[in-house]
Amino acid sequence: MSETIGAAVIGMGWAAGEHFKAYQNNPHTRVLSVCSRTCEGARAKLAELSAETEVEGVEVCASVDEVLANPDIQVVSITSPPSCHVEQAIAAARAGKHICLEKPIALNLPGLRRLQREVAAAGVKTAVCLECHYNPEVITIKNLIDQGLIGEVYYLESDYYHGIGPWYKQWAWNVTVEEGGSALLSAGIHALDLVMYLAGSEVVEVASYACTSPNNPLQYAYPPNSVTIMRFASGAVGKCAASIEYRGPYYFPFEIHGEAGTIRDNQFFSTKLGGQKGMATIPTILLDSGDVTHHPYQDEIDELVECIRTGREHPINLDYAVRTHEVVFAADRSAAEGRMVRLEEIRAT
Repeated sequence: MSETIGAAVIGMGWAAGEHFKAYQNNPHTRVLSVCSRTCEGARAKLAELSAETEVEGVEVCASVDEVLANPDIQVVSITSPPSCHVEQAIAAARAGKHICLEKPIALNLPGLRRLQREVAAAGVKTAVCLECHYNPEVITIKNLIDQGLIGEVYYLESDYYHGIGPWYKQWAWNVTVEEGGSALLSAGIHALDLVMYLAGSEVVEVASYACTSPNNPLQYAYPPNSVTIMRFASGAVGKCAASIEYRGPYYFPFEIHGEAGTIRDNQFFSTKLGGQKGMATIPTILLDSGDVTHHPYQDEIDELVECIRTGREHPINLDYAVRTHEVVFAADRSAAEGRMVRLEEIRAT
């Protein structure tokens, strides 16, 4: 492998800019090419990015195949609309490229299983953009739990409230079943994933309800609001609400209860400290914006680059993300069929 790792970005939309800048900021990578649905759109995005990072010499390709045919490209970010993810990631894996894949990685179970098989056969490194793991608030919460400051955890809650309407470009396709899928697949997966991550235990079963507001002002073709209850193998329970029809400031709260204390966002209380009379506040960077520029893509892509250079697996790789998506598909099945769904039912598919 050459000292500099060649990178490419497929799909030059909103999140693509953060991927592009992350590669250009990393001393071991350089973006060699990009492609999008139109060459004009890709060039316009590069022009926009030129105010923040180096774009000179980046080739605009007419197709994904053209990108993947370049032997100097070793890693690709796939930031295209969700319906493209499976086919484009499979093509990248077959071409021997390492992959940074935006969520959702697949919109249905058959697609998820195909992707799993193809990536496993190719043996490439993968990272899936559940980048909230790298947010300082989440790192703080995880450390409080791991250090035992709130004791054994028995209840976890995180919710995703972020209205996605015409004020976002993605709304035009996000409202469709073919691209959005569900409130969880579209965006709420970030909160559900963190409930699972912080629980540190496998989900055994889920029950979920979903709805659309009476007048559906944002014109969603699927229920844009859901609430999901999870039971974990540890005996803990978790809850995740997701609303992309929400009208209000972006809100991504946490509530975690343990036998010796409580975590609420960036506040915590612990009986182990002795003498504590109220919640203590930890100054940190909160998950308080839906703007992709606020999300820690740099940290996730830096770790992927290091994994490629050293041969280790990324902690949020495809296999990790498959487990999260399985729970999402179980929740969506529960909401659609009005019953509790065990994860063994999904994993047998």
